[in-house]
Amino acid sequence: MKSTASGLPLAGVYRRRGVRCVFTGRPVRMAGLIVAALVAASFSSGCSHEARPNPKETLGQMFEAMRNSDSVSLALNIDLASAAASVQNELPQVQDTTVESIDWGAILLSEMVGEGGLRNRWLNEHQIVLGRAETHGDTALVEISFLDRVTRVQYYNKMELIYRGDRWIVTRFRTL
Repeated sequence: MKSTASGLPLAGVYRRRGVRCVFTGRPVRMAGLIVAALVAASFSSGCSHEARPNPKETLGQMFEAMRNSDSVSLALNIDLASAAASVQNELPQVQDTTVESIDWGAILLSEMVGEGGLRNRWLNEHQIVLGRAETHGDTALVEISFLDRVTRVQYYNKMELIYRGDRWIVTRFRTL
């Protein structure tokens, strides 16, 4: 064994058997393994979130569906029962005495199409401005401002969306 004047071994004299390639049997450098692992990890972690659309796009589709009175698109982009709970006080009161039997989702949908009060208030009386989207896992909050067309007063809010399957679904119209 070769050594320096101080008695320490020269670099490269000691070789560990290390990791060998499964296919060729040749030694594999640890740096190569680390780079390969990092590349694989970046692809696997990035693929699941990169394919997701922007939650603001879902709100844009929702307002476009309201403009066109497209109840099918609205039903695809909104969890009607959950969203109705966030604006229940703005929905028409039903004269039914059994509150459990009321389909608030259907009432909300009727208010968002045709001559519905919510559609009229949101689209005709206000200018809508979508702001920043914050995503935390499968939940997103999108800033939204309703600007009164006459008084120019701004009503600021955030809408909540949940990622289900392959799309963002609006679950609450009011979070503030």
